[in-house]
Amino acid sequence: MKKILLILVGGTICTSLNEHGTLSISKGAGIRLIENFKSSHSPFKNDIQITPTPNLFILSENMSISNWNLMLDTYRKYINTDNFDGVIFAHGTDTLAYSTALFSLILANTDIPVFFVSSNARLDSERANGNDNFRYAVELICKGIKPNVYATYKNISDGRMYLHLGSRLEQCKNYSEDFFSNGAIDITDGFDQALKLKKGKTPLININGDWHLENKVLMITPYVGLDYNSFNYSKFSAILHGTYHSGTACTEPYNENSVLYLMELSPKENPDIDIYLSPSKNEGEVYDTVRVIGNHKANEKKINFLYGYTNEYTYAKLVLAYSLFKDKKDIEEFINE
Repeated sequence: MKKILLILVGGTICTSLNEHGTLSISKGAGIRLIENFKSSHSPFKNDIQITPTPNLFILSENMSISNWNLMLDTYRKYINTDNFDGVIFAHGTDTLAYSTALFSLILANTDIPVFFVSSNARLDSERANGNDNFRYAVELICKGIKPNVYATYKNISDGRMYLHLGSRLEQCKNYSEDFFSNGAIDITDGFDQALKLKKGKTPLININGDWHLENKVLMITPYVGLDYNSFNYSKFSAILHGTYHSGTACTEPYNENSVLYLMELSPKENPDIDIYLSPSKNEGEVYDTVRVIGNHKANEKKINFLYGYTNEYTYAKLVLAYSLFKDKKDIEEFINE
């Protein structure tokens, strides 16, 4: 008998139609999810014991640092109440990739598999994929998939079920109901490839430590006409500045639209603030604008280049780094690990 902890975060997978004809989170979501699995054709439906937590009633679009802490506290509270063989978070789709990225770091040393499942529509809708997403997560736990943080999601465009590493999942695009990640595995017809996955080396964090996440990272997305005077830099310890697809950002003209202006402005308001450019690298055959950014100094500080991760993972890692550590060296070591 496999034991699974089901953490009901909220989101569409936990909703039903209300009297206004709109979706709201339902108290009976966990029962419905479990009952639907028990009535499925899964060979494991009579061989598992699922323990649901009280619903956190968090719609995915309302995810925040404080709600992340609520999820973390819920995990801490229940994980040691029994010898669970796996954990499943029932989460919404809007911020799914951010939460999977965060918990792939927080639970890097997990000794059981942790899954995030969601749904494109309420569970009683004919077009919903949530019941399938949940069933595949349960079956992978029962099959003995290696400990890690995953997401199972059936894409609507091709009807195929995919297994994603939580650290690689990317946000669902506008006008789409599909999720993608680098190295995603199609598990529609079998689990052989998924069960061969090995756990990688990742930063180890004491999940039971006396710490919580803090809102210390400002994330800026570049767009035409971006004005850096619009932000309050005194509230944050770090800035995560995104790039266009070629790893670039504006450097000309040198005014409120330029990253060089940001590098001059933000330290005036907050001398200790750190600035990161991601995904971008200051080496090889890069554009002149990237070289200009890399060579620019402001207040004796240079910009930090980060490359190789999704935007969601980079943001989560910075949030975690600036919540866990105060010393700049410790932060730098954690980010580079």
